[in-house]
Amino acid sequence: MTPAPTATAPPSGALWHTPLYTRTIDDGPDVNDALRTLILDHTQISPTSQVGVKNADKTPADVLRWQHPAIDQLRGWITDAACALNEHVGAGHDSSGQEALMIAEAWAVVYRPDGLHQLHSHHDAAWSGVYYVSTGHMQQGTGLLQFVDPRPAAAARESRRSPIHTIAPEPGLLVAFPAWLRHWVTPYQGDAERVVIAFNVGFRRG
Repeated sequence: MTPAPTATAPPSGALWHTPLYTRTIDDGPDVNDALRTLILDHTQISPTSQVGVKNADKTPADVLRWQHPAIDQLRGWITDAACALNEHVGAGHDSSGQEALMIAEAWAVVYRPDGLHQLHSHHDAAWSGVYYVSTGHMQQGTGLLQFVDPRPAAAARESRRSPIHTIAPEPGLLVAFPAWLRHWVTPYQGDAERVVIAFNVGFRRG
């Protein structure tokens, strides 16, 4: 396994001095096969949601509680991302200087052709992110993760006219960012279901 990169602030103007963590996990293919099977099987036997999405299904936010070695590895990758972002911004410690206890949740999203996720941000979390399990020979320029400029002057304009930062998904890519950063997923076109895992990380209080 290659070492996990640290969180970075992209060049000025690229992501508005907002920290962004990206990591392509080289040892992911076998894990991805297992995750894809787990998720597709789960959506066949358990209730799913379409809140915020079109032509897609979302599982409940209990993925990190599933019992499987692939989930254990996923949990570790998410922890690595959150720790790197904490270090980058000097967060992750309580008022006494002790390391704060992090809590995480994750849910899977299965996109079908023309599937998209509407503009949104994540509440009650410090960090959010996504791990791409499979992209189904995605057509170029589709299924993109796009972030909206969060600065007040830009937010006052209609969101899709604001500057955006785009990430093209690929299997094994993990992206993490501040939970308040607004983002959406453009319509996906491909030859199979597109399977992703979204997550939130926060700090336990008290």
